[in-house]
Amino acid sequence: MTESHQEDDKNNMTPDQRMAWLKERGVLVETAEDRQAQQQAVTTTPSDDNDGPQEIVTFVKIPHDEAQPLEELQASFAKSSMETKGDLLVEYLKPAFTSKHDGKDVDLRLFQNQAQQHLASSNTTSSGGTPGSVSEEALAEVAKQANVEIFPLVHATSSNKFTAINMYLDEVGMLKRLPLNKRAIAYATHAGFNPPPQLYGDIYLGRVKTSPKVRNMSFKLGEDTSTNAEWMKKATMDNLEHQTTMNQITGRNDLQPSADGEDGIAKTEEGYSWTQTEEEIEVVVPLAKDALAKEIHVKFKPKSLKVNFRKESVLDLQLFERVDPDGCTWTLDKAQKDAADVRNLVITLEKNSETSWPRITT
Repeated sequence: MTESHQEDDKNNMTPDQRMAWLKERGVLVETAEDRQAQQQAVTTTPSDDNDGPQEIVTFVKIPHDEAQPLEELQASFAKSSMETKGDLLVEYLKPAFTSKHDGKDVDLRLFQNQAQQHLASSNTTSSGGTPGSVSEEALAEVAKQANVEIFPLVHATSSNKFTAINMYLDEVGMLKRLPLNKRAIAYATHAGFNPPPQLYGDIYLGRVKTSPKVRNMSFKLGEDTSTNAEWMKKATMDNLEHQTTMNQITGRNDLQPSADGEDGIAKTEEGYSWTQTEEEIEVVVPLAKDALAKEIHVKFKPKSLKVNFRKESVLDLQLFERVDPDGCTWTLDKAQKDAADVRNLVITLEKNSETSWPRITT
């Protein structure tokens, strides 16, 4: 068919035919019905959970679009299923990741590379041959299924009474070229992951009890999404406990990467740098070379640190954890003739608890 004939055929199409024609060629088209179906995918009760007593479980959506607020959603599950079928959100959230994607919008070249790498690492042959290629049709079919991936934001440990906080995300979000979810990445950073994982598309947060049985628990907007939430305050230590336990079981010595400021390696921030041990934080603030102690005013509070120099604020920090103001000190380095054009103010903060901080500020 010539190009002019194809153009005539397009002009004679009905709206539905045009929509189908565009989708067949990989063009993403989202209608009002599509958006409504996507919303219903995470607000309706699964059909196989309609019989018997029900239990409502809440969870939270983190849209990748930062202009959209976090949203608390509800799922209704049969109590019998909750006692026997494990984490029900995995199956429940699948429609949320399939409603807008049919597998045709996936970056198949990137998907092909990953599939080949997986085959190369898992398949070995005595002849040293390479594994066969994966067809685009097979890859598109895998992407269409859109399995839900779980990222354990907080692992279940004895300290948190075997309660995990999970992120639920699109398993092929990166391959679909979904945008980064910066707020979800920030949650991972707050939970002590350094560096944090790259998370794509809309993310869902939920709570799961893993002992004596695996079952979903409610995760609420506000009390659970605040960075001051109790689970968040303990996240780093819970994950470290989990890793230590896994090392004991496997006989390996995998450690969580050192936190910022540890091992004597200064973490540079805007206007200051800092290091830490389990007992204290040391903050270094560069001042003018001719700085005098009488020109400096340092104010220590349990959760904040403020520094004024020559009656101007040069540092104002809201601290990640509490310190003991009575155990905090500061000193001004002696000026040296061959020094740079700065004189360092060195501040020592005594931690209330002997733990590693994932960062210095809240």
